[in-house]
Amino acid sequence: MIKFFKKNWLLLLILILAAFLRFYHLGSNPPSIHWDETAIGYNAYSILKTGRDEYGNFLPLIFKSFGDYKPGLYIYLTVPSIALFGLNELAVRLPSAIIGVLIVWLTFQFVLLLFKKKALAFWSSFALAISPWHLQFSRGAWEANLALFLVLLGIFGFLKAEAKKLKWLYLSTISFILAVFAYQSSKLFVPLLVLGLFLCFQKKIKTLPRKHLFINLALTLVLALPIYWSIFSGSGGRLKVMSLFSYPRSSQETQQILKEDRGNQLSFQLFHPETLSLTRGFLERYFNHFSGRFLFFEGDWSSLRHGPPYIGVLYFIDFFFLLIGSYWLIRQNSLSSKFIWFWLLISPLPAALSRDSIQATRSLNMVLPLIIIIGCGWYQTYLWLKNQKKAIYVLCSLFFVLSYLWCFIYYLDQYYIHYPSQSSQYWQYGYKNVVNEIYPIKDDYSKIIFTQKWGQPYIYWLFYTQYSPEIYQQKARLTENQWGDVGRIERLDNIEFREIYWPSDRNFSKSLFIGTEEELPLHDIDPNQARVLEEIKFLNDKVAFRIVETL
Repeated sequence: MIKFFKKNWLLLLILILAAFLRFYHLGSNPPSIHWDETAIGYNAYSILKTGRDEYGNFLPLIFKSFGDYKPGLYIYLTVPSIALFGLNELAVRLPSAIIGVLIVWLTFQFVLLLFKKKALAFWSSFALAISPWHLQFSRGAWEANLALFLVLLGIFGFLKAEAKKLKWLYLSTISFILAVFAYQSSKLFVPLLVLGLFLCFQKKIKTLPRKHLFINLALTLVLALPIYWSIFSGSGGRLKVMSLFSYPRSSQETQQILKEDRGNQLSFQLFHPETLSLTRGFLERYFNHFSGRFLFFEGDWSSLRHGPPYIGVLYFIDFFFLLIGSYWLIRQNSLSSKFIWFWLLISPLPAALSRDSIQATRSLNMVLPLIIIIGCGWYQTYLWLKNQKKAIYVLCSLFFVLSYLWCFIYYLDQYYIHYPSQSSQYWQYGYKNVVNEIYPIKDDYSKIIFTQKWGQPYIYWLFYTQYSPEIYQQKARLTENQWGDVGRIERLDNIEFREIYWPSDRNFSKSLFIGTEEELPLHDIDPNQARVLEEIKFLNDKVAFRIVETL
């Protein structure tokens, strides 16, 4: 045991640091669980208690939630966590945090296997341990983080596979299949990545027995077929709503272009066709993920759920090591380096095909090749410094250490001091307070009207009251909407979930209203007719919910 610790002490220190950064205040920061996390938690609770999801489906592979269809692997991983710790924020996020630490460990093993350089493996795993991008998605119930682990495990298993070590080939196949069952974007990314493995490591494939290659291919087709079939059967997720191709230009815009072209159809088809517009939109989204704004300055500017403001998905100082690492990999010109470049270039594709201009979640697969390139930069800088005079070695080392220390402390300050206040609205903060406030008095009112302004309140009611899954499964009635992905629960017991229109709703006597300050304005609440029971505020002191009862 002592020999093991002496041999692996540095890796153990990196893993301890990775674990601390991922587990510290895990249940309270981010400041609330968003509705997808809540749905994951309640469905895992429902599976634990009944073996069925919230709609009564027995052990489904794909879970219907708000009209969306989620791959169920993360939900099943959450079941043991909830069995141990109960239905709460920590239990829902714990699997992702554990997976995050495992990714740091597996990155070390993967880089060591790929480049045969232990120092490079240490640098890469350390860079991932403190990575703002990976920390963000290890500290929430993000299916993308689970898929990232399975993708890395799949690559690692493939590279370990030999004619006499075929268990690694089967591990690789199963891992890639599970990645597809873990996250929607993997349906596109995993086949492309496997294609890259086949192109870059053709010689390795030729050394593997054909019989076992065909068995693995058959295994892939049989096991992955249900998840790909779901795309065409109408249960494939938010493809229609989230796809870039679902948002063509408006007819008014095309008509205006035609008018400016004086009805010249040839000019329109040559210079203004819809395909050109969509191609431009795709390329804009793709290259946004390689921009300095995303990588070093703002990160995902589309949502504060995806990271703190004023900080990129990488540190400022990483820019220099990306350049050095890129130069070294290009000079290497090996199959390993080519695969890293291929991995990096295909990683933003699922995000680029979506409606959002930037998406740190769907492009999370970028983090590993970027971190490996940064690790290569650190490694090459380390080798260069070793051959310099002592004064240069000390000054440069001090500069790099202090630069990273400043960036790291800046990130911690942003994440733990400022981020909760700035992002609480994006994390649907306040639902827990509301449920705790009104649950003891819910039977005192003939009617409770709960706004849907901030999302899906019914799932928070189920989660925080630990509503009996057996009872709820008989009542679950999801009203689909015209977009086909996000439906609504409109009623549960004496609670109506809808937007509040106070001029007419205030005529309901002995009723309770939970709404926004716009829906329940103070100046319009007559004390002879109603009174404010409580105000629930976001962490930036803006009103999230106002609780009003009518007399």
